[in-house]
Amino acid sequence: MSVTLPQETEVSQRLAPHAEGAAASGLGLGRAGVIGLGVALAMLCAGGLALWARYGAAVFFDLLSAGFSGCL
Repeated sequence: MSVTLPQETEVSQRLAPHAEGAAASGLGLGRAGVIGLGVALAMLCAGGLALWARYGAAVFFDLLSAGFSGCL
């Protein structure tokens, strides 16, 4: 007597070891990495806004145009 499994069950059984192995290997950033990146991005934005408030928009537009012309 042979038992046949539905196709979804066979696929999930074949993929289960791979999914567990990827999670166990720790290749992702993790919660601390995501929080660290968020904090760094927030600090960069706050610094940019502080400089914008201090020196005005003209300085930033001049820096952007000089940067783009330097790349070209």
